[in-house]
Amino acid sequence: MDNDLHASFRVDLEDVRNLEISYSRARPDKADLAVEYVGGRVRVFVVDRDLIERLLEVLEHGET
Repeated sequence: MDNDLHASFRVDLEDVRNLEISYSRARPDKADLAVEYVGGRVRVFVVDRDLIERLLEVLEHGET
């Protein structure tokens, strides 16, 4: 992946006020990731549901 592209998606978690993930049966392979930033700005990303589930599993079990 291009470093310039990767850097543009970097988020400082201290700037995040709320993070919400929602799933829909209409799109079982996708999830909506809503990020509310300090100051009230909200961005919604459509992400791969399997990726999110694997990341959450790693976080829950402390795997690296």
